[in-house]
Amino acid sequence: MILLRPALPEKIADWRARGLIDAPTARALLADVGKQGGGASFTSVAVWLGAICLAFGAMTFVAANWDAMPRFLRMGALFGGVLLSYVLSGVLMLRNHPALAQAFVLLGCGVFGAAVMFTGQMYHLSGPPSGGVLLWGLGTFAAALLLGSRAALALAVVLATIWTCMEMGLTQAAFHLWFLPAWAALAACAWWFRSRWAARFCALSLLIWLSFSVVLHTDNNDALTVAYLCLMGSVAVISLLVWSADAARALRGFEGQAVLYLVAFIFVLLAVLAAWSGAGLQRLPTPVWLIAALPLAALALLPALRGVSRFDHVMCAIWIVAVVALALLVRADIPYVIEAYALVISIWAIRMGGRQGWSPVTMLGYVGFAITMLVIYAEAANGLLGTSLFYLIAGVLLLVGALVVPRVIGHRGEAVR
Repeated sequence: MILLRPALPEKIADWRARGLIDAPTARALLADVGKQGGGASFTSVAVWLGAICLAFGAMTFVAANWDAMPRFLRMGALFGGVLLSYVLSGVLMLRNHPALAQAFVLLGCGVFGAAVMFTGQMYHLSGPPSGGVLLWGLGTFAAALLLGSRAALALAVVLATIWTCMEMGLTQAAFHLWFLPAWAALAACAWWFRSRWAARFCALSLLIWLSFSVVLHTDNNDALTVAYLCLMGSVAVISLLVWSADAARALRGFEGQAVLYLVAFIFVLLAVLAAWSGAGLQRLPTPVWLIAALPLAALALLPALRGVSRFDHVMCAIWIVAVVALALLVRADIPYVIEAYALVISIWAIRMGGRQGWSPVTMLGYVGFAITMLVIYAEAANGLLGTSLFYLIAGVLLLVGALVVPRVIGHRGEAVR
């Protein structure tokens, strides 16, 4: 079994929680890790996003050329991609590159999902789409167990959440109770791996299940207004929490956990807005949320005015003001507006989590990026070939930028010395 090691910031947080080091020492260590690990952080971000793009590129490329490919070639391309990804993961792990190994395990799980979907299409298997998502999740969970991959376990949690939401949407049941044993198995695996952020993802999954159950059966004319207000308020509170983590420490080190749940709440709100938009509920909410936008943006800017970590706080204010434009563009029926907002929030969460040493927030940003790409893929099915080329080129450029460019620059630097 391949056991993939936790990130150093997570270890430092664990040492602080167990009393092995005090709070000032933990902050000093995290600051030093951030300074020393700038290049590695860029490499990790680029490789993970590149792997996600390649996974979606493979899915769309195979879909675009599906009818022209012989059946044997179809199956070979799909399952060969799965096998190649896992082999590369093993090689990288043996060469002591655990982060890259996790990325390729995730790539293999993504290609496996494409294999499940296209196999069902090729053999005309009947059944709801949620069944394919369930099979994808089971295969990903098996990969997590066999390879000890925490990234695959996180993807399995995400797929289980998507599966239960799809089932609730199909059956209109108040609560999808079959989700609970699946969730229990995933939570037990997170406990077995001793993975804190996997356990947090399980908690987020349970919250999403409860939230989706409530939202699905809520019929309120003011629901759209409440959603926009909650979206802006969540971003403003994130700004204050980042301020607290850098200076006040009001939550005594638990600011990262609070930001994690608020970012997840933002993704849930965006999913709800996308669902309402798809159902034709594109009217503007009451003026209350428009009036509240500027005070909330000022609240987000307050830490920046005091000179503390300006970038994240200014970005929070921008996201709040952008919600106004988001509502207007959704009302005008501009495509991919909510998806674009989700993408920039995902990338911001990745960078914010990396700067603060909050690895679960960073991982949630990756998951949000992947899910948004999946949504874009599903909505752009009419232009599969162009979409696949976009994903493939983006993935290759990200991987080349992460793996090749730093080495070339390093070799040139050594030559100059």
